[in-house]
Amino acid sequence: MAKIEHEKVLLSSEEALQLVKWDEARLEELLATMHGSELGELLLSCRKDSERHALIEFIPDELLGDALLELPEGMQEDLLADFKADEVEDVVGHLNSDDAADILQAVDKDIADEVMDRLEPAERRELEPLMVHDEESAGGLMQAELFKVRDDWSAEKVLQVLRRFGREIENLNYVYVVNDDDQLVGVLSLHALLFAEADTIVSALAQHDFPRALAGQDQEEVARIFDKYDVLALPVVDEAGVLVGRITADDVIDVIQDEATEDMYRLVGLSDEDDLAEPVGITARRRGVWLAVNLMTAIAASIVISQFEATIAQIVALAVLMPIVASMGGIAGTQTLTVIVRGIALGRVTFANAKRTLVKEASVGLISGIAFALIIGTIASFWFPDLGIRLGWIIAAAMLINLCAAALAGAMIPLTLQRLKIDPALASGTILTTVTDVVGFFSFLGLATIFLI
Repeated sequence: MAKIEHEKVLLSSEEALQLVKWDEARLEELLATMHGSELGELLLSCRKDSERHALIEFIPDELLGDALLELPEGMQEDLLADFKADEVEDVVGHLNSDDAADILQAVDKDIADEVMDRLEPAERRELEPLMVHDEESAGGLMQAELFKVRDDWSAEKVLQVLRRFGREIENLNYVYVVNDDDQLVGVLSLHALLFAEADTIVSALAQHDFPRALAGQDQEEVARIFDKYDVLALPVVDEAGVLVGRITADDVIDVIQDEATEDMYRLVGLSDEDDLAEPVGITARRRGVWLAVNLMTAIAASIVISQFEATIAQIVALAVLMPIVASMGGIAGTQTLTVIVRGIALGRVTFANAKRTLVKEASVGLISGIAFALIIGTIASFWFPDLGIRLGWIIAAAMLINLCAAALAGAMIPLTLQRLKIDPALASGTILTTVTDVVGFFSFLGLATIFLI
């Protein structure tokens, strides 16, 4: 039998916009064959919202929601601002409950309320609980679609009901077993169900210690549970243990990516909302706040330098060499800082178990400090022969002091901020830069003042 292959054509935004003018039928045909993520990339590649709106008109309703969810939040909200209630209803009607809730939270509240009023009572009952939770909590991630059974059902009865109603549920990996009060009793894998004896009661088959998330738990904690237990979906319960939804692995992948991006942005003083799609003015304002903070720290370092103005005036070599000490400290501190902040984000490093980490980082700083102190001391001695070995020992000592200080600061700053309930990724970099610059300049110029003047 000959193998039939379906050709998939990916459009550029320029090609798609040309088809808007010359061949709308062909454009509709091509867009209908694309995946939601590919459509999202197509919309993102457009230069302005008017072009995106022109293409949206030709994207099938069943794909439009998935495409919009691929866009940055700011762009998504801007596009949805022009949608009418009936258009939003068409979009959410083809989405799972968690994605539908995300779309409704991105539109104007009056539009969202009107759409909710239009929905069937069963759909409204599914969506209403999802709308009240914070977007970055387990409740904000969960979807209402799941397959649950009573704990006194037999395996045969569960299979009969599953065949009848289960096909409507995507990513169906587990059966959730509840009691008469809808409290989660346990979780049953499809594998265990398929090979169970027909008359076996499901409560006897269920895994009663299966991990679960509370609706109010932060999404980072949810991601850690997935990572720790390697599950495909996680049940979500309220404070009373009542099953209210489930979180699937595909949603957690998005969380992990978002959290990693957020930490990376914050380490360099950027807002987690900072992205390429934001207007220039908004981006400049957000970045300007942290640039202003950095300016204050740079002034602090300059004040330290100004205290040794007379020393620098007499020995010009100090002005040449002092940036090396500060720069090396900054790099070493950033290395430690990155490791510690990542460890905190993954839950592997806490204030309680930090002693071993501090000892290790201090040891690394000491070894690195000795090695690079010898290197820069030797270079400085030959570079400025008039000062010779004296200058070499001074810059070597300053290098050792600053690298040790950088290692300790890189570890202690994020741990202290975590203890104070401040996001370590948000302010650690700025504080670290201040420490390494001040310690580097003060130790180098201070030693030079004592031993060379």
